[in-house]
Amino acid sequence: MDFSSLKGFELGKLVLSSGLLHSSWNKISELRASRAHQVQTPGLGIKIFQETKYTVVVFVAPPINLSCPLNSASTILSGTQDQNPFHFLCSEKISFSLHTPAFQLFVSAYNNNLLHLKSKLLHLLESKEHVIITGAALGGSVASLFTLWLLETVEPTLKRPLCITFGSPLIGDAKLQEILENSLRNSCFLHVAYASQTPINTDFKPFGTFLICFDSECISIDDPEAVMELLGGTNTDQVVGLIDYGKVLDRLDQTVMEDSRLMIDDIISRMDERAEKKKLRYDQLKKLNDIKISMIYIEWYKKKSKMEKTGYYDRFKTHLASSVSPFDIDIEKRKREVNDYWRSLVDEVEKKPQSEKSLLKTRSLFSGNNYRRMVEPLDIAEYYHNGGREYRASGRSRHYVMLEKWFKEEKIEPVRCVKRDLSDLLTFDSCFWSEVEEALMVSKCLKTQDGEREVLLRKVVRFEEYVWEMIRKREVSPEIFLEKSSFMKWWKEYKEIIKGFHSSHFTKFMNDRMYESYGQAC
Repeated sequence: MDFSSLKGFELGKLVLSSGLLHSSWNKISELRASRAHQVQTPGLGIKIFQETKYTVVVFVAPPINLSCPLNSASTILSGTQDQNPFHFLCSEKISFSLHTPAFQLFVSAYNNNLLHLKSKLLHLLESKEHVIITGAALGGSVASLFTLWLLETVEPTLKRPLCITFGSPLIGDAKLQEILENSLRNSCFLHVAYASQTPINTDFKPFGTFLICFDSECISIDDPEAVMELLGGTNTDQVVGLIDYGKVLDRLDQTVMEDSRLMIDDIISRMDERAEKKKLRYDQLKKLNDIKISMIYIEWYKKKSKMEKTGYYDRFKTHLASSVSPFDIDIEKRKREVNDYWRSLVDEVEKKPQSEKSLLKTRSLFSGNNYRRMVEPLDIAEYYHNGGREYRASGRSRHYVMLEKWFKEEKIEPVRCVKRDLSDLLTFDSCFWSEVEEALMVSKCLKTQDGEREVLLRKVVRFEEYVWEMIRKREVSPEIFLEKSSFMKWWKEYKEIIKGFHSSHFTKFMNDRMYESYGQAC
């Protein structure tokens, strides 16, 4: 069975009834006992046990006292693969911290033992064998790190390993928890913890499923905040690694796990509330269908504005200056709604591990590109209405930047058919209107300033070249040539500025009114 397909409760119940917990603990005890007779055993111990139905890999480590500040420290991970073995869990915005003693033990064995072990286990998984990775206390923490590292190279078609830990310190901060909570990796971890004897450091957060044991009862949950509430940590000396989980397991009555009487009512209530919030938070792609309704309204707003020979960019700008109609007010509300959705979705994508972004990106890629080209001009209108300057460099929201970047990374070539009707085309460069606004400001300066005239002229000529390139490639909407548009206002001013000393393909195109047939089907 692929343990990663099970929910938290199901995983705990299955493993408890299967005998895997007792088997794992017995092998940990066996390796500990063999190391106890050795003269020097300061570091990490690793042993592979080949069973009939599965392979067990055991990690053991010396006990640590969490009251020592060094043993509760964290190490921030970021950077490239050479600097960070867990680089694949980082994202463009987020790094995370790991429990320093566990990370140091992992690094110490990385080159000598773990690379070879990883290769061997991948071969076993490819042979359809079950793999259990286990450890207690600090050994369990290293087992968790190794499992995270191994999972990155396990093909989706293979069975995933199951990591079982006993009384192990939490290994990652809130950022790591956030990265893993909606990941398949999260379902590959079962942490057995004796409630009254498991010290908790609030700087670290749980992930995976927890089988929390009481005197003769247990409960399996995967709600991180409930785990933190249920683990009390009354062990005053905080020495991790001395609890005999064999005795804890012997006392368990597995039938108790079939109801939740152990769960205090207010804890259950808070779990339900968090589950509902999480459902709303991660149901963004389903909400996309609702957002499309608002996009339809904005598309209609665009068509209606075109009928008035204004263009929706300039109509929205006029609305901001003095509200025109309830329809305009509704469009402003819908703009905020779709912006909130896409900002939230982009933020969630950026928080995901690099290796898990592509699916979400692909599913919403074209909708995001259409949204950016349709709605960003309205944000630009609002930005310049409020007195902004240099939108592309200083005012652009990051979510637009990322949507554009991701779309370009897919290397999708737009269809540019010479015979195609462009009447409904959205301008390829969603920042086009910011360039128009900047050009208008330059034209205004040219009328009043003589000293910087050459510099200003170079700027406005660069804008002309930018526009002509888009016209030539048929990447700009015919709407820019509407009589009342800001672009036509700029052209009238520019034509007077360059009159008698500058001509180009663009000026000929405009002076000969060739733009009147631009975008028409041939």
